[in-house]
Amino acid sequence: MRKHIVLFILILISVVWVLFTRFSSVTVKQLDESGAVKITIKFYISVEQGDIDDKVQLISERPGTHIMKSSRWVDSKTLEIFAVEKDLPKGFNTKLYVGPLKTTIPGFYKTVKVNYRVNIFPFLAGISAIVPGTGPIILDFSTPINIENLKRNLTTDFEYTLRQGYIVSEDGKLFKDYSRVEVLPKQRLVPGKKYEIKCDGLVSNFKNDFEKIGFHRIFKVADIPKVVKTVPGDGDKDVKLYNLIVINFDVDMKEVDIKVQNMSGDVNIAGRTATFKPHTVFIPGKTYSVKVIGKSIFNEEMKTYVFKFTTVDMKNKWWVEINLRPIQKVTVYQGNKVIRSMVASAGLPDSENRTPQGFFYLKDRGEYFWTERIQEGGLYWVRITDNYLIHSIPRNKENEIIEEEFKKLGIPASHGCVRLKDEYAKWFYETVPTGTLIIIHD
Repeated sequence: MRKHIVLFILILISVVWVLFTRFSSVTVKQLDESGAVKITIKFYISVEQGDIDDKVQLISERPGTHIMKSSRWVDSKTLEIFAVEKDLPKGFNTKLYVGPLKTTIPGFYKTVKVNYRVNIFPFLAGISAIVPGTGPIILDFSTPINIENLKRNLTTDFEYTLRQGYIVSEDGKLFKDYSRVEVLPKQRLVPGKKYEIKCDGLVSNFKNDFEKIGFHRIFKVADIPKVVKTVPGDGDKDVKLYNLIVINFDVDMKEVDIKVQNMSGDVNIAGRTATFKPHTVFIPGKTYSVKVIGKSIFNEEMKTYVFKFTTVDMKNKWWVEINLRPIQKVTVYQGNKVIRSMVASAGLPDSENRTPQGFFYLKDRGEYFWTERIQEGGLYWVRITDNYLIHSIPRNKENEIIEEEFKKLGIPASHGCVRLKDEYAKWFYETVPTGTLIIIHD
């Protein structure tokens, strides 16, 4: 019998010990309608009253929610934490974690974990001002609400269904946001038309607090996007042989496709502007047709827009294209006829060695040069501008081809000049006249 009593006492002592070292009393008191709370933690044993801020974590279940907090010790067994969600929406489940805190008993630490949710008055905090014709119309509330209550009290001038909204966290995960409701039209709404949406009735939040919500809002359906300006303009003549095609719209665009007759290029979108960057030059004296299609950021599809322009007629003049795209090459034209196309190597892409781009006219020329700074020379040079030349494969001091540089033809390799095979450099030097237009692009 005595053994049983001793065992019972030991078990009781162990349970009391665990209760005092592992558990605490936590109360959460909401202070006002903003959702500010005072969290009081009473420990059963004393803890060290050190700096506490970095040991108090408040994490909302809703991604992106910032919680402001401050903490203070009342005594060695009592900690007070004041907290409030910074912006709307509020009232999401919040996890509090405190610790580990060192106690007065050597080797023992205290931690506290608790969840709470504040009671926020439900009201409409925001609505989409402009929406796609297919929706959704997004209703943002001050706090998570019961969507079933809303269904009974929401009226519009179109047929709709409701669904819960989602937001995306920083790590790309979807979070079902019960403060956001999406109104989905059953039929496509009319572009440019204004619609109304009303609510008058009881709606409950996630604390089961019913409040009467009343609102009457107007929203507009997005217009069909339109082209307001193009460069070149429709019908323009004497357009340069290389330039961006620029399309300006009346709204921000999400998708744009620009197709230029018999041309390839890259399309870039920035807000209300889309550009087409050609991969090569235009043919002289030719009329090009451009077709533009796309969607606005509201997913409204534009009507196909077509315009035309005509490039400058070079007649029988010589001109040169240096294309810095892989594989790099120099092409010599006479009028709209290709005379010769040659693989080349232009400057490395860094700022010191980059080959200049734009429109230039060939200048002076010579049979040989040597550059002491880079310990390289070359044959049959023709000046593009400043110290940028078209010339042969680089030579060393003994006027021998540098084989390593010869193998780089077709890719960026030089200090800014444009390199050609020796026989091509000699042909260019002897054939292409001074003053010839030269167009360099990437």
